[in-house]
Amino acid sequence: MEPVIALEGIVKQFGAVRALKGVDFALYPGEVHVLLGENGAGKSTLVNTILGTYTPDEGTVTIRGKTVPHHNPTIARASGINVVLQDFSLAPTLSVAENIFLGREPLRGGLVSQREMRGRTRGLLERLGGGIDPAAEAGSLARAEQQLVEIAKALVGNPGVMLLDEPTAAISDDESERLFTIVDSLREEGWAILYITHRMEEVRRLGNRVSVMRDGATVSSYMLDEVSDSRLLSDMVGRELNEVYPHKATEIGDTLIEIDGVASANSKVKGVSLTVRQGEIVGVAGLVGSGKSDLARMILGLEPTIEGSYTIAGTTVHKPAPRRMLDLGIGFMPEDRRREALSLQRSVAENITLEVVGTRAFSPLGFLRTGALATVAAGLVERTDVRPPIPEREVGMLSGGNQQKVVLARALTKERRVFVVAEPTAGVDVGSRQQIYGQLRDLCDQGAGVLAISSDLEEIIGIADRIYVMNSGVITAELVGPQITPEAIVAGAFGHSGAAEERENES
Repeated sequence: MEPVIALEGIVKQFGAVRALKGVDFALYPGEVHVLLGENGAGKSTLVNTILGTYTPDEGTVTIRGKTVPHHNPTIARASGINVVLQDFSLAPTLSVAENIFLGREPLRGGLVSQREMRGRTRGLLERLGGGIDPAAEAGSLARAEQQLVEIAKALVGNPGVMLLDEPTAAISDDESERLFTIVDSLREEGWAILYITHRMEEVRRLGNRVSVMRDGATVSSYMLDEVSDSRLLSDMVGRELNEVYPHKATEIGDTLIEIDGVASANSKVKGVSLTVRQGEIVGVAGLVGSGKSDLARMILGLEPTIEGSYTIAGTTVHKPAPRRMLDLGIGFMPEDRRREALSLQRSVAENITLEVVGTRAFSPLGFLRTGALATVAAGLVERTDVRPPIPEREVGMLSGGNQQKVVLARALTKERRVFVVAEPTAGVDVGSRQQIYGQLRDLCDQGAGVLAISSDLEEIIGIADRIYVMNSGVITAELVGPQITPEAIVAGAFGHSGAAEERENES
């Protein structure tokens, strides 16, 4: 069978960095081809080459058997090559219908036919199983609905290639299953689908074929029924990956932070109390909307606290503010790194040193010690293994996993007592996850404590020494040691606690 698109010997270089090193890759109709690789492996560069955004320095691009010497986005779109990226391309103030037909509006008498546009949009959305109003503003939709609009937008073009980049990173399990059904339907219709994910269960659920990239090259390609998960993981990281999660705490010290009966102004947290001690990773688990994300923001003062207190190293705070909490030794990694943690147009070095740039050590008498700042940034780039290791590189150009390492590096510019990390490995590959987990455990071994808020059940079980489970703004369970099981966490997440069960049995 002839591929819809084939890339042969693709080389792409950015300055001294060779992002693609002679890559061969093909997509065939009627298949889901899964692309795996660590962040920084070259997946995004490959996708942008398929889309025509990047022009290869060497190699050829062939579409439906014809070589395209000057591939570009216009040719890609006309050839039916469509993409749904993690960062959606919708115009928020335009309607759903206007977004879907942007640049290819149906005309009647020289004017855009809103009636036809909305009718065709309704048909596309019904095909995808979504009850979205074509006249609704795109910016008013939930993320899963926006994703459906992006897919519908792709379906307007000629059937050919659909590129899906981490499509389940920020949607629920039910929404993910709905997406999988759509992918299955598109495959049956003959679409060639490139699916990028870090979740092995999705690889098995959807894929026919899988290719692994590492360091800018395609290192392996398999039919999925002929390869094990362990083989794929070792191909990704270039070594056997026996232990993703680090050792658990061996020594627990004094309490570093005590949170006593805190409640939020938005009523999403209602009287929560917990502690974090030296040497331990404390997890907070729960479903979306349980209040766990709000709790993380409250500790930093990003969400108002209306009752309760926070005690850190003997200092009690009733109304946290970001500067006060940072000065008391709290390090923070927010849930949305791109919107809340990083200045995407600035360099890696500038982002890492953001908190210390105005301190007396680096700005005595108002004069900036640029050399000292550069030394600190370079050291932390090496320590956290940011790739590529170029402090001057714009942070927005890095992969998600490497952006997360930059956020962690900034937290390491000062001595911290407690690190509050929200969804620490969302959208991060297995190799980078292993490194981040190791860094967090190292911090605990050095006397700090970590409060990790996570929606990833396997992750929270793998890294936490103790786990609090939340439901509807309250803590329903505290689990330690052998009590930490998937069943216990799920029970607590749905509002059922072991303690409550014991009381019922006693009565």
